Amino acid sequence: MMAFVEDHLIIEKAHITQKIIDCSWNGEDIKVAYVFFVTANVLCVLVSTLLTVYVSPAATGSGVAETMGILNGLNLDGVLTLKALLVKIVGTTFAVSGGLCIGKEGPLLHVGAIIGIVMCYLPFDGVRILQNDVVKRQMVAAGGAAGVAAAFGSPIGGALFAYEISKPNTFWTFTMLWRVFFSTSMAVVTISTLTAFEKATPLGLSDTSILKFGTLD
Repeated sequence: MMAFVEDHLIIEKAHITQKIIDCSWNGEDIKVAYVFFVTANVLCVLVSTLLTVYVSPAATGSGVAETMGILNGLNLDGVLTLKALLVKIVGTTFAVSGGLCIGKEGPLLHVGAIIGIVMCYLPFDGVRILQNDVVKRQMVAAGGAAGVAAAFGSPIGGALFAYEISKPNTFWTFTMLWRVFFSTSMAVVTISTLTAFEKATPLGLSDTSILKFGTLD
């Protein structure tokens, strides 16, 4: 969803700017195109900034350091909340659309970690057993790893990244490693399937990540 909205905002912004330039008859119209482009970028970044400052300051930055701290036993208020999730998604989308030199890779780790912890509080029977520190930390690791895997299209890389930022914590076991790897694999398959549906193309390796490295032949 983030990549879809960002692509459309960036393309629409460039399209309108080019349309103004194509309709120009003198230098003043070129200035209008420039002013529009700058104003659109500033408004996008302003939306992201206001949401972060006034709604959820815990969404500041990439979220990697905060997730790393939580996996190593720190209790950080407001980092793993639905409010931070909403601000992270909307803020990152508008910040990238506004042309800032940032990416979605770090924020997707944070987004995945929040979704992982939310799974422990779903209103279903039998979910309360998940609401303990051990399981919640495992869900944060699995969710964060899935976010990284979705960003880069790399299930193994996502699992290893979550393991790396958890050191020197010892809550990792062989069983948990396989569970996290299954989570990252499902994330990559899901993003590939959704992208294929959006573009009406067959499933393939070129659409398994949000971060695009070009098209595979």
